Amino acid sequence: MESSRISLRPFRLTDVDDILLWAGDKRVTSTIRWDTLTTKEEALSFIKEVCVPQPWHVSICIDDRSIGFLWVIHPAMSDDIEAVEIGYAIAVEYWGQGIATKALKMAIPRIFNDFPQIVKIIACAISKNKASHRVLEKAGLTDVDDILLWAGDKRVTSTIRWDTLTTKEEALSFIKEVCVPQPWHVSICIDDRSIGFLWVIHPAMSDDIEAVEIGYAIAVEYWGQGIATKALKMAIPRIFNDFPQIVKIIACAISKNKASHRVLEKAGFHYERIVTLQGEFKKYGDK
Repeated sequence: MESSRISLRPFRLTDVDDILLWAGDKRVTSTIRWDTLTTKEEALSFIKEVCVPQPWHVSICIDDRSIGFLWVIHPAMSDDIEAVEIGYAIAVEYWGQGIATKALKMAIPRIFNDFPQIVKIIACAISKNKASHRVLEKAGLTDVDDILLWAGDKRVTSTIRWDTLTTKEEALSFIKEVCVPQPWHVSICIDDRSIGFLWVIHPAMSDDIEAVEIGYAIAVEYWGQGIATKALKMAIPRIFNDFPQIVKIIACAISKNKASHRVLEKAGFHYERIVTLQGEFKKYGDK
């Protein structure tokens, strides 16, 4: 599904029939703890009483047709004024097309802008709803404790020239300020659990618009299992697709980090030269 076809907008009374496509379907409402709507009258009341009064109770649309719902509220049973809760529902015929992920990615930067006091966005999903877990992970919503497994471990951060995170607050800021605004700052996951980070940026100290730089970090317990290599191989074709102007992808690794050299070589990178940047690094090019 092309992102240009997806939009978020306020609900309209004319959406009533389309709302019943999802709010009248038990397969959808069973995942969001809501009663199923059964009549147009109930759908109209839903629009008037639930959606219209709340600026962040918005319609997920395809070509301006309402096919779902995205909402933002303060978490129930919580006095945490620094957090909001996000949720979504989409008509069954649109499941599995990446629409929910794209809608969440569109919403998250705007939510932080509209709620300047918050430092985190939370979401809940039924444990057995693995598809929803994947949506949330792809949208950048991940368990803070999982991020600290690698970003809070000096054995990991020492290889990527980053400061080690020490608190949940720092991890939340990392998600909000570093990850969410960048579509290619993504989580590496095992069974939907975040166990690492993969990023793509334009190379530091370079005006080469035909190249991007890729990097990765993975929790120590997952080292040596081929996960980083597989993650890079998954990412590379998508990067060339998303950055059509580039002709190469580069990566840097500390010279003494032989394991990282092997990862890059197995992923298809070829050694180019040694550079000095906060120490001695080997530079690799993909193409």
